[in-house]
Amino acid sequence: MAFMLKIQWDIKVGREADFRANQAALCKVMLDHPGVICYHADYPSSRVSQWTEIYATDAAFEAHLANEKGRVPLATLIDACDKITCQCWGNPNARSKEILAGFGTTYQETAENAFVLNPRADKDSRI
Repeated sequence: MAFMLKIQWDIKVGREADFRANQAALCKVMLDHPGVICYHADYPSSRVSQWTEIYATDAAFEAHLANEKGRVPLATLIDACDKITCQCWGNPNARSKEILAGFGTTYQETAENAFVLNPRADKDSRI
């Protein structure tokens, strides 16, 4: 089942450039996993980054986090933060929930039939 994460990273003073460089590296890792539907990062302030990630399957989520190219950048991001807040919509499996527990993930209610993965989604569509 598809699920969505919203993550807020509160960045330590003086670690902003390090965080941004490693965030960019993780965006490239996402391209190795077609089951990662969306990977969006923004910076509402210099020391806060907010991400939205949508995974088509639990297998895509686990593969993304297990990718060797992402291990060092992710560890650096975690170290560069004072606080990480992770919210999840959808129903990841037990293994994904085990991984997400390390980020202190909370689970949010979604309106019935309000969060679905379009089975006809075409990443190459021009319309």
